[in-house]
Amino acid sequence: MTEAPQKDSIYEKNGQLYARRQGKDLALFVFPLVKGGQSVAAGYDWSDYLQSFVKQYVPLQTVTDPPTIQGLTFSQQTRTGDQWFNYSQQTCNGYPLYYVEGVPQGAKTEQPALFQPATIAQLTNSTSAELESGDDEGGPTSYLGP
Repeated sequence: MTEAPQKDSIYEKNGQLYARRQGKDLALFVFPLVKGGQSVAAGYDWSDYLQSFVKQYVPLQTVTDPPTIQGLTFSQQTRTGDQWFNYSQQTCNGYPLYYVEGVPQGAKTEQPALFQPATIAQLTNSTSAELESGDDEGGPTSYLGP
C-alpha cells in the first residue's frame, strides 16, 4: 500500500488505482468491454438516454510521471476529434482510465453499471498485447472506450 501523493499522479491503495488531481483523490474506473481491443462508440454517439450516464465517466488526462507498479504498464491514447474530451487519455495495460467527479478515494467504488473499478486484478487480467491485437471493425473512433 502506498500513501497518496501530493502532486497530480496515479497511485495504488488496497489493490485499486486512484488519481490525485488538483488536490483531490479520485477512484479510477475502466470500461471492461474493450477487452480484446474492441473499439466502443464514443459517449456522444450513445443513445440520448445514456449520454448523461456515460459522460459522468471522465477520461483521465495523461499524468506526467506515472507510477511504477509491478504488472502495470502506463501509456496514453489520443482522443482526437472527441466532441466531449479532446485530449490525451491515460491508459493502463491498454485500458483507458476514467474517474467520476465526486467519487473520492475510500468511497464505495462498485458502480451498478458498465464501468468497473480499476483494480490491479482487473488490469492484469488482460495484457496490453491482447488489447492491441483486437480487430477494430471500423468503429466510430480510433480509440478504445467511450
